[in-house]
Amino acid sequence: MEFRQLEYFIQICKSGSFTKAAEVLMVSQPTLSQQIRLLEQEYGTPLFDRVGRGIEINEAGKILFEKGIAVMKLIEDSRIETSKLSQNNEMIIGILPSDLIYLMPRFSQFHEQHLDISINFVDLEDIPGQLLQNTIDIGISTDLEPNKHIDSIHLFNEELALVVSKDHPWAEKLVIPFRELEKLQTVLFVKDTKLRKQLDAYINKTGVSLYLNVETTSTSTLLNMVRFRVGVTIDSLRLVESYNCPYTKIIRLIDPTPTREIKLFIRKNKLMLHKVRTFINHIPEFTNDL
Repeated sequence: MEFRQLEYFIQICKSGSFTKAAEVLMVSQPTLSQQIRLLEQEYGTPLFDRVGRGIEINEAGKILFEKGIAVMKLIEDSRIETSKLSQNNEMIIGILPSDLIYLMPRFSQFHEQHLDISINFVDLEDIPGQLLQNTIDIGISTDLEPNKHIDSIHLFNEELALVVSKDHPWAEKLVIPFRELEKLQTVLFVKDTKLRKQLDAYINKTGVSLYLNVETTSTSTLLNMVRFRVGVTIDSLRLVESYNCPYTKIIRLIDPTPTREIKLFIRKNKLMLHKVRTFINHIPEFTNDL
């Protein structure tokens, strides 16, 4: 059965005659009659009873009419919904401000290549909740607890580095082994508990004894604390470099080099919108040289 045949059949039922239906549909009556005959042949039963010079829908026809109306409504609803999707080209990205600072040039490059897609950034509070409530289209962050409703895509691994004041005893060092952190005479600050957990894994791996003081604050505040010799910090190498702070020194860590994985998170089993698919296809270029 073709949708055209279903449309013709429904209009005949509504009009009460082939003649009136042909006028509404703007087709010839022979064409209309031929399509209904094909429809009746496919279903193996008449759909109308011929009463005198008129027609009357029979029981089989009533069943098809009821189901046909539901099908046509579903098609129309789908058209409306897909039309709304095509008109809504704002992509809402949940991301931490600290990560956005050094990734912004890459987002700008994406927008320049896809001017039809606008980007709105919101702060990450609860990735699963924000995705499931459709308040964000994608989330970009470090790993989170497994969630059966969320899919993740690897973006890149972010190197973590030690930051000291320019007059710190280690300020002239370019690299140090991770286990050397045990010799620090100052407080080592990290900006959040998630980073603390990631560093704990390296502490356990190397067997060093290290005290981490979690300071829930911004990177800029931590860098000022380092500048005024309140302590030292470990943070994203790219992020610290983006601040270009002349009063601090960056020391890279080796054996091992601590990293954290940055991922893209999307809602599982949800129709992937054009804007989201476009961004995912852009990932190789977005993460190039990261």
